[in-house]
Amino acid sequence: MLEERLSKNSDVPEGSIPKTASNSSTQNKKQTPCASAQLSADAEMEEEPAGQPAAYSMRPAFGESFPLPIVKSIINSVMAEKLKDKIYDKDVAKIWSREIADEVNQQIAASPKVKRYKHVVQVMMGQELGAGATYLSRCCWDCDCDTSVTEVFSNTSLFCVCTVFGTYQY
Repeated sequence: MLEERLSKNSDVPEGSIPKTASNSSTQNKKQTPCASAQLSADAEMEEEPAGQPAAYSMRPAFGESFPLPIVKSIINSVMAEKLKDKIYDKDVAKIWSREIADEVNQQIAASPKVKRYKHVVQVMMGQELGAGATYLSRCCWDCDCDTSVTEVFSNTSLFCVCTVFGTYQY
């Protein structure tokens, strides 16, 4: 079988096996049909190990879903640390938003529980004026594997909404 593949894919004459690292021990020996048949049988065994399940998974295993409680605690701690006792200023709000998004992103990426997940961090900040506000965010994903978490921080001067989208990497 190996000889057939080699003869189709290269200029090697039928009945001979090219010299490679896998058969370097037999380079000085004369090839016999019995020896080449044994080599091809050994090569097939190396290619397909018997009884081994595929290592590729289409869905996260049970207990390996996106860790929502961990992500929520990361978001809450970062927002509380960065925004406690702050007064809204439109010039500095974009810097605070970027710092919060970067810090949340780094802490989630450093977590060992977030394997095979890609995440997107979105932060919106505004001035607290007593009026209501509507915040909408969307992402296209697989409903079985992917998820999102949103946390809100507010004080007397500002509000901050942080959303993290976690998508399973197939």
